[in-house]
Amino acid sequence: MMKTRSFLLSTLAVFIFAGCSSEDAREGNIPGGELDGKAYLSLSLQSHTATSRAANVEEKPGSSGESKAKAVKVLLFDEDDVCLDVADFDGLTVGNSGGESGGTGTPEAVASDAKLVPEKTKKVFVVINPYTDGWDLTSETVKGKPWSAINTAIEAAIANIAANENFMMASAGEGAGIEGALTGVKVHKPTAYTSEAINQAKTDAQSDPAKISVDRLSAKVELAVKESFSTKPDGATFAFSGWELSVTNKSVKLYSERITYDNATIGAVYRRDKNYLSDEQPDVSNESTMEANMDAAFNYLKNIDSESEEMPAVAQSKGTSLYCLENTMEAKAQQLGFTTKVVVKAKYTPYGLNENSSYFSWKGNYYTLDQLKTEYLKHSDGSGLKVDLPIFLKKAGIMTQEQFDGDQDTKNSVVASLSEGATATQLNAKTGIIGRFCAVRYYHESVCYYDVLIRHDQNVTEKMALGRYGVVRNNWYHLELQSVSGPGTPWIPDPSDPDNPTPPGTDDDEADAYISVKITINPWTYWTQGVDLH
Repeated sequence: MMKTRSFLLSTLAVFIFAGCSSEDAREGNIPGGELDGKAYLSLSLQSHTATSRAANVEEKPGSSGESKAKAVKVLLFDEDDVCLDVADFDGLTVGNSGGESGGTGTPEAVASDAKLVPEKTKKVFVVINPYTDGWDLTSETVKGKPWSAINTAIEAAIANIAANENFMMASAGEGAGIEGALTGVKVHKPTAYTSEAINQAKTDAQSDPAKISVDRLSAKVELAVKESFSTKPDGATFAFSGWELSVTNKSVKLYSERITYDNATIGAVYRRDKNYLSDEQPDVSNESTMEANMDAAFNYLKNIDSESEEMPAVAQSKGTSLYCLENTMEAKAQQLGFTTKVVVKAKYTPYGLNENSSYFSWKGNYYTLDQLKTEYLKHSDGSGLKVDLPIFLKKAGIMTQEQFDGDQDTKNSVVASLSEGATATQLNAKTGIIGRFCAVRYYHESVCYYDVLIRHDQNVTEKMALGRYGVVRNNWYHLELQSVSGPGTPWIPDPSDPDNPTPPGTDDDEADAYISVKITINPWTYWTQGVDLH
């Protein structure tokens, strides 16, 4: 469970007044020369203890592994958004960094000692547990650079920013636009250059802190199966086998600007990632380069093309969570090829067949192997199954090209000899995947896959409206399987597959979805999504 954190910052500017003695400076244990052009910064970090965004959005504290703060970096900016320096607050006790206890986060925040910072400091940006191989936020690198040059997008794996006890977090920002990233801080000046005046100014600054929220850069996805899960039609059986994420982003911004959208749930946030615009998405116009372009931007759960390849595992158990990088898109870019989703693996056996048995589907009907052979013989040469079944068998590698090109008797002989087994010429666990996208489908031991596009805001009901799909940083998406009314596909739904007859540019709301979803959000905004499988 994830939680937005708050930082309490206090700044104290110290002026060097003409005629002040060095004795006064020493009384405060401050070498006079070190105060030239400097100010004090005090920092306290804590999570909200109650819902802060709105009553319509549920919030929960994160676990200790999701919340621990090790390195704490504060980037200091002047009024023109130019970086002046970086202040380290490593080791500071961060509120709620110990994780959840009794429904609230622990421990309470502890304010830091005041630190000297540049006197011109007007704004700050906070980073916790930075991924240093991705962003170099050292003083010598960022000092003198504008915020726009510091706020870059990088290529990253989710493990880089969402490791146990090392979740990267950054300022959440306020309001729309990239300028909302930096938070203004108030400067408190001493009335005189004496230790008493300086100490009073420190006290005033710490009693009037600036509050800064931070978000984890990752999103969280969880899948569960409803206790009262229903299987339709009557007599059919369903057994959940596992799940995995697919179409996950390979890039992440240090700060992604907030985007407003119509009909948003009160308190919900949407953001702009690196490939938010449709013309920032991979180029899929050329079939020969489409898959490579898509693979460069996103991680896809892939199918196999031969018996020698290993089938991808879809094995996450129900109730478990996975993390992924933020993936958002403008309204018209909400398309199958670029929308983060869940792939569910299950065993669905239609009514009338033995539970978990192997079967074929063709034109809405289901057949055992023997039933398919019988149906095949009912069709005249050059029509129906006499055409569609050989096409499937050839693509699946069971019928050779020579046999496929042969006469009808040759094809009939292959069909008559079909059997289940481990060899490449027998029906097995890989057959239905290798022979995908054909009119005939083969479900080995009833195994099938369902596609679940992750909805962001369930309050957005208009098709293809902004904010309807996507995964946003510091949001936790809880998907709950509620019912099923038919088998999925024998293969993994992969929009990057060049053979997929459904192009990756298909709108999310125009896709043939096997699962419909209900969502709720936590910051960690928490969203729940109910899923009906079809």
